[in-house]
Amino acid sequence: MMSLKELSELRGVSGQEEAVRNYIIDEIKDFSDIYWTDSIGNLYVRPEKENEASIGLFAHMDEVGMMVTGIDKHLLHFDTVGGINQELLPGTKVLVGRSEIPGVIGCPPIHLQEKEEREIKVPMKDLRIDIGEQGPNVRIGDMVTFDTPYRERRGIAIGKAFDDRIGCHCLINAIKNGKGAGCVFVFTTQEEAGLRGARVAADNVDLDWAIACEGTFALDQPGMPEQDRMPKMGGGPVITIADRSVISDRKLIDIIVSAADEERLTYQFKRPFAGGTDAGMVHLSKRGVPSCVISNPCRYIHSPCALASINDIEKTSKLIGATIKRIKEVK
Repeated sequence: MMSLKELSELRGVSGQEEAVRNYIIDEIKDFSDIYWTDSIGNLYVRPEKENEASIGLFAHMDEVGMMVTGIDKHLLHFDTVGGINQELLPGTKVLVGRSEIPGVIGCPPIHLQEKEEREIKVPMKDLRIDIGEQGPNVRIGDMVTFDTPYRERRGIAIGKAFDDRIGCHCLINAIKNGKGAGCVFVFTTQEEAGLRGARVAADNVDLDWAIACEGTFALDQPGMPEQDRMPKMGGGPVITIADRSVISDRKLIDIIVSAADEERLTYQFKRPFAGGTDAGMVHLSKRGVPSCVISNPCRYIHSPCALASINDIEKTSKLIGATIKRIKEVK
């Protein structure tokens, strides 16, 4: 899946999504009559200018990462951007700044720790990014991303930023496959920093329906009780009934389920009241917009490396296209 590989390996923490946005423009410019950006960096795509857009499809371009907050010779102080479990960070390879300076997140060696210290996680304030030598190309505010090459193995995609480069990948496919009549596709910024891009974007478009297209967590992993392992990787696209940001419109849920059944696509529901998406901002905009979320399940999102089923991704892409068609039929 070449476009997913390229999207995954692009670097774009919240507020610094330029490379992702430029890539998407290059991919869709021959398939769209009109596209534009706003002052916060959101990208809007209208495949057909003659048709009034009443359906909004949203995917965010940013990824979780870090930002340089201090420089002490070859050791960089940093803070996280978006939700990252700090226990995953020690020993992680990263790339720093526009020059993509390689580094590793270091912490005090175990040889110098007392027994009691080994049993507790290293405080964030004690972690540093070690770039090996002092360099002039690092500045306060530089973005830091995980250094994770994309690869595929036995039907599994392995890489970083699947939340939400998978959503971007699926929307690019919808545009290229001619599924966008009557739609506006919105690639948003700063979702991981609090749904900020979507808040601006929702005021810039008039919509009757909205769907956020996401990469979400898969809970079929060690330590999870069987009854809580929903959704699962390999179980098909995920439909959100409710999360912390939105209670999905019931009619829209029924439309998505009907589209999945018609296309004979397996699907599953997300564990209620976990996580949040751009739909949380869009559904509150203007007079209110009936909204829902279609996601692709991924293990270990918001970490240096995630896993996703290629078959799931293909089904998620198909469901998005089928849902667009179904909405237009029932309007």
